[in-house]
Amino acid sequence: MKKNIPNIITSTNLLLGWISIYFAYLAEIELAIGAILLASVLDYFDGFAARKLNVQSSLGTQLDSFADLVTFGIAPAVIVYFVSSLSLFFVEKHIDFWLFMILGLIPLLGAIRLARFNTLKEESSFFIGLPIPAFALITVSLTWTYLEYRSFLVNITNYQVYLPLTILLISFLMVSKWKFLSLKIKNLNFNSNKLIYMWIISSIICLVFLIIFGNTFLILPIVLFLYLSFSLINNFVS
Repeated sequence: MKKNIPNIITSTNLLLGWISIYFAYLAEIELAIGAILLASVLDYFDGFAARKLNVQSSLGTQLDSFADLVTFGIAPAVIVYFVSSLSLFFVEKHIDFWLFMILGLIPLLGAIRLARFNTLKEESSFFIGLPIPAFALITVSLTWTYLEYRSFLVNITNYQVYLPLTILLISFLMVSKWKFLSLKIKNLNFNSNKLIYMWIISSIICLVFLIIFGNTFLILPIVLFLYLSFSLINNFVS
């Protein structure tokens, strides 16, 4: 039974991705986003459980990749599609079709990212390319922010295009050669994990200010923006 615990967690992750797609189809976007957020927590704990129980296996690795593709690749693309297609700009059927086709690049790039990760033999303290769970969190946080502040964007010409375009551009980071911070730290030494500590400290400072000013809604987008910023900065200063 012990050896099946990580795989059960991973399977639940995949089912949450499937549920997210269902809620997106019903235009229940908050529930669709909530399913992905919950799945991202489980995605951390399946690997944690496998290491702690010493039951890591090739089956678990492959199952994890399939779950990540559904939950963090396909589901976010479907959410962005349905959020975008609700606007009048994408009402025309041919535009709607091409929107769906173009957003199909997201799970495709996610699949390439996962395949590359699975075949990478070298151990590294960084991820090469944006991890697909991080991409999914960035996607849902930007989508949530877009829905929350959409009323402020109505005066911008063709503002509906910016969400799918931004997400699509970010998705290409998954197949980039850039290094991204890994939270799987081996020790607590400051010099070895300087950027991670700087990211955590900056996030805490932003968290305090957001709580003071009553904008807790922006916590996740800002924390993820800082993650992207510190990761990209590292590529130019290292």
